[in-house]
Amino acid sequence: MKFTPRPAFDINATGADELGDLPEWNLSDLYESPDAAELKRDMDWLEEACASFAADYDGKLATLDAAGMLGCVLRYEKIDMIAGRIMSFIGLRYYQITTDAERAKALSDAQDKITTFTTPLVFFSLELNRIDDGALDGLFAENADLARYKPIFDRMRTMRPYQLSDELEKFLHDQSTVGSAAWNRLFDETIAGLEFQIGDETRGLEATLNDLTDQNRDTREAAAREVARVFGENVKLFARVHNTLAKEKEIEDRWRGMPTPQTGRHLSNHVEPEVVQALRDAVVDAYPKLSHRYYELKRKWLGLERMEVWDRNAPLPMESDRLVGWDEARETVLSAYGEFDPEMATLAEPFFDKGWIDAAVKPGKAPGAFAHPTVADVHPYVMLNYLGKPRDVMTLAHELGHGVHQRLAAGQGELLSSTPLTLAETASVFGEMLTFRRLLKNAPTQAERKVMLAGK
Repeated sequence: MKFTPRPAFDINATGADELGDLPEWNLSDLYESPDAAELKRDMDWLEEACASFAADYDGKLATLDAAGMLGCVLRYEKIDMIAGRIMSFIGLRYYQITTDAERAKALSDAQDKITTFTTPLVFFSLELNRIDDGALDGLFAENADLARYKPIFDRMRTMRPYQLSDELEKFLHDQSTVGSAAWNRLFDETIAGLEFQIGDETRGLEATLNDLTDQNRDTREAAAREVARVFGENVKLFARVHNTLAKEKEIEDRWRGMPTPQTGRHLSNHVEPEVVQALRDAVVDAYPKLSHRYYELKRKWLGLERMEVWDRNAPLPMESDRLVGWDEARETVLSAYGEFDPEMATLAEPFFDKGWIDAAVKPGKAPGAFAHPTVADVHPYVMLNYLGKPRDVMTLAHELGHGVHQRLAAGQGELLSSTPLTLAETASVFGEMLTFRRLLKNAPTQAERKVMLAGK
């Protein structure tokens, strides 16, 4: 039986009607529907392609010449693209309504199938990492097209000191669907399905959190206490999810011989631990002159003896509570992008016109926001929970920064277009700050500039 979300989750009471016509995703550029013939065709192709790839290359990578290695990489890239297309479509549908049983089952089934299909491919990175550096360098020198993929080889080789046996690596890959992926999905579905009672209204999480930026202190306090109550009722489940994921990571890190819990993240981000530590130390050292001083100023501006947790995100007293409609948000971001470079606005415009953004707060929808690159031969999709606050405009600008970057990177191909989090966030923050600086420059009064800077 298909779960139909209840209208009680709708956030019309928070002013959604004033925001204009909020866009929804059109996922047909991936597949027309969950039962599309093309989706079944690609799933069948993927099963055969993975099996034939393993049959052709397992145990033989070290014997390939440069042309043979290039052919191997191109076949692997095609497999990666088709698997990515399938999971992008099914995953994006799921995040639209995570509480829908049919969508949750479709995601679980697809993860299970693709994990099973791709388990025979685990050998690929393991064997490559056993090839001598000099031998690989020789192949790159012989073939410029293969050398183009050197960053992919370099990325895989960072894990060489922490590889387990082939059997253990296959086991970890095979059981992943019932490990962290399953616990994360349980958390996502639980969060999306939570109900919060604000007065006579039953809401979801996003609409309730929105009250934490309300001018009325009683409204903020009521929202904070209700969030604490509902989270408290679910604390045992949240603790189980957190502790299980933490222990699973500790076990795998220990078996791999990783020296710290952060090592895996540093490798994924392509950043040295010393750099992260220096950044952390600089931020902590700046607490007294930035964070502490800011909150003391805010306490005075709000006229409070003591700030409570529900005052942290409070607007300043002189801040307008006017909602920013969707059309205005679009114009604001595209104008900011266009002032930097018209091409940046041109790259962002289809997100608004072609169903590449899902903006409204809806029953069962995943909270937060993201930009998903999908695959290199399609385009990214952006998810928002847009409620018309200035911070929502900044979120739109941030996620479109990701989207523009992902569109530009797509020309590199499926493997090379992938980017570490550190670089990805540079692009998104750039888009956000372009928009913020334009708004700051055009603010008509010093008071409005103060409000914007305080909110940042």
